[in-house]
Amino acid sequence: GFNFNRMFFDDRLWRGGPGGLFEDYNGVWFYVNSDDRPAVSFNYSGSFFGDGHGSWVREYEPRVTVRPVPSLSLVAGMRIANSVSDTQWVNTVTGTKDHYVFGRLAQTTVSFTTRLSYTLKPTLSMQLYAEPFVSAGDYGAFKELVDGRAPLYPDRYAPFVYGSNPDFNYRSFRTTNVLRWEYKPGSTLFAVWQQAREGSVEDGAFRFRRDFHDMFSAVGRNVFLVKVAYWLNY
Repeated sequence: GFNFNRMFFDDRLWRGGPGGLFEDYNGVWFYVNSDDRPAVSFNYSGSFFGDGHGSWVREYEPRVTVRPVPSLSLVAGMRIANSVSDTQWVNTVTGTKDHYVFGRLAQTTVSFTTRLSYTLKPTLSMQLYAEPFVSAGDYGAFKELVDGRAPLYPDRYAPFVYGSNPDFNYRSFRTTNVLRWEYKPGSTLFAVWQQAREGSVEDGAFRFRRDFHDMFSAVGRNVFLVKVAYWLNY
């Protein structure tokens, strides 16, 4: 598929400041699926977009589904996204006047998704979900908005010296595991365990081995839930 997005005026792009023009953002997207009837099937999707002024995004999402028996299903996939935004909003600096600061953000995001569903018997089933996620962003080429309505892209901004470091490297791991038991017709019990680990540092570099290793060393937060539903039949 093809997307052609015309230039438009965005009154929210500057986070409460004056609005401005948003450049054309055009690109292509695709997906390929194999036959999902066999025990193993595949899916692959992606997209490529850019505005011709240094901003672009590329995403890739492969996924595999395994069903060795009707009662068991495993879905494993990953998402890789690389992008550069030449005008990513950073902050509003207040002095003798307000400076609406933007920067060139180069960002890499990688995540893995795993879903497991297992039906032990018609009244008892389990669902497991896990997602490790890392996103790193490196800022540079800071600029401020001078005229958001200028027809020419270079006329909308001017260089700006920004003293803070907005770089980030965010890591998280989340899992949700559910046991469902229908102990009598219409009445169910759910037992849920959720765990969340997350952390961040002011480092815009993405390093696969380091980032995914450090993710699991972060302090985890565990939540246990039990829900009971009882059907009253009058």
